[in-house]
Amino acid sequence: MAQEKGFLYMKLYNQLKEQIDSGQLRPGERIPPECDLVQSYAVSRDTVRRALAKLESEGYLKRKAAAGTFVRIKKADYGLSRMESFSEQMRRRGLEPSSELLSIKLTDELPPAVRKELGFTRPERVYIISRLRKADGEPMAYEVAYIPCAMCPGLHTHLEENSSLYQIYEDVYHLELGRAQITLEAEAPTPHLQKLLRLRPGAPVLTMRCTMHLKDDRPLYYVTCDYSGEKYMFSVKLTR
Repeated sequence: MAQEKGFLYMKLYNQLKEQIDSGQLRPGERIPPECDLVQSYAVSRDTVRRALAKLESEGYLKRKAAAGTFVRIKKADYGLSRMESFSEQMRRRGLEPSSELLSIKLTDELPPAVRKELGFTRPERVYIISRLRKADGEPMAYEVAYIPCAMCPGLHTHLEENSSLYQIYEDVYHLELGRAQITLEAEAPTPHLQKLLRLRPGAPVLTMRCTMHLKDDRPLYYVTCDYSGEKYMFSVKLTR
């Protein structure tokens, strides 16, 4: 009897895993409740729970309290060998990028660290743009960009909800992007950030700080981006 139960839960596990791997169950999609799976596959609730627990332990599923069980979004791999926009990264992985524009303002009041990164020696006006970056509707990162008005005058007139700043730099202002200086740190999120990115308790964020220069070495922008540690990883190819 025990062997038969083991066979049933592995059979259900394999069926659900195949649906996830094939895309029949998409990343972020809510799977049917346990009671529906019991009826659909004619198995016991214990069998369903064992199959779901195995899928969750292997990273295929994610349970959300009071919401249900969802297909986990696979971690996005941010390759550090070349600079890509968030939109380019997501489309390369077959996901649909989108942004929620949280705020945009024009000011000359900046933290000293930001002024230093942008090479300012006197007060200059800067666009500060805060966005929640998403893939297939799921929050992936919280981004704050500091862009000198002198580099992109009238930027706010070109910025829409799902605009790619890289595309605006290159297609609207005809700027040639050059080198970028990046630092990465694992940090504990603030309660606000935890809610914004829908992080489970104790989940970290990967904070990227980046200063992008043009090919003539003028600083174009400074950005801080908090990536969900559950959905993102960074990789780099090295040679000796």
